[in-house]
Amino acid sequence: MEYPVLLVLHLGCAILFIGVVAFEVLFLEPIRNHLPDGMMERVEAGIHTRARRFMPWVVGLLFVSGAALVGRVYWDAWYPAFSSPFSTLLSLKILLALSVLVHFVTAIRASLCSTMTSRRFKLTHYSVFAHMVLIVILAKFMFHV
Repeated sequence: MEYPVLLVLHLGCAILFIGVVAFEVLFLEPIRNHLPDGMMERVEAGIHTRARRFMPWVVGLLFVSGAALVGRVYWDAWYPAFSSPFSTLLSLKILLALSVLVHFVTAIRASLCSTMTSRRFKLTHYSVFAHMVLIVILAKFMFHV
């Protein structure tokens, strides 16, 4: 694939993924205390059901397009990792992205096994949100160093 297609695909998936997580952290969590007992668990169950069908495709395309961008476009600037300011920022971004992937896979698995508690749901989303904010900041700084 050509660079513009990979870039648009990667950015589109990133926007969608970050948007969903941001919505859950910034809008859904604050209304928890305003809902009747048990209602938030029902909302979370609905989110889990939808997320299991939709988000694996988004996350998969996000990682495949990101890997393709590194492999086809940024390889010479990145490899060896941590060898330049750009390479260091990209390496940190990749490490954070891999951590997000672990969070995502663990959350989907917990949801499938019915071990996803409301507290775990909340903490996972806060952690992924913080990771995503850092990834966006690193992505912007990569091209200014």
